[in-house]
Amino acid sequence: MIAMLFSISSYQSIANDVVNYYVIAGQAQPFQIEEQGKNHTGIVSDIIAEIFTGSGYQLNYHTYPFNRMISTLESGGEQNWITYGSPNWGRVQSEHLSDLPIYNVKHALVTSTKAPFHYNDFGSIKGKGLVLLLGFDYAELTPHIEQGDVSEIRVKNYEAAFSIIERLPSDTAFVEMESRVKYHLNRLGLTEQNFRVEAFSDVIAEYPIHLAFSGEMKPEIRLFINQRLAEMKANGSLEEIINRYI
Repeated sequence: MIAMLFSISSYQSIANDVVNYYVIAGQAQPFQIEEQGKNHTGIVSDIIAEIFTGSGYQLNYHTYPFNRMISTLESGGEQNWITYGSPNWGRVQSEHLSDLPIYNVKHALVTSTKAPFHYNDFGSIKGKGLVLLLGFDYAELTPHIEQGDVSEIRVKNYEAAFSIIERLPSDTAFVEMESRVKYHLNRLGLTEQNFRVEAFSDVIAEYPIHLAFSGEMKPEIRLFINQRLAEMKANGSLEEIINRYI
């Protein structure tokens, strides 16, 4: 522990690098919450802000639509960039991850209580339209969509997703991260009793989310981030941040 504190203190005394944090605009709540590229909060944003508070590193924010962010990072991005990702996602968000995960993701199947329904297995939703957000693809669902077991309904936002399953309660279901579903039901002031939120882990297994780094990030910055993350987990501040939003 003494060695870790000495190492972090040493970084603080010499740090003068810029760290570039990439944020997804409008689609990543409660992990990244922003208002027109400003007022950054959310699970990931709060964790990263806490990591670099008092460190001496300059944290710069870059907010882009999802597809543009990915293409920017794949072409190199700004130096020493950081965002969040998962070993399950592939591409640039899975290649260089923090030693510790920051959160475990569970997916849910959301249906309207206007029609009777209970999810047992994938057979329960055969013939239904699955509502999915634009920009988010699920390898586990692709074979079922291609075979015609279910149809795909793409929407731009959560308001549209909840609206569709309420208008077509017998014919549709919404697939999304459980944490995002609960956050947006609360944000939109929707009554939770009007929706069923059932576990969908037999189709999309639970998986971890990590911080994701540039492959060219300076080793001393990456070491600093991993040490701070371990410290935050040990002292309970990581859990406290998550509990603010979920």
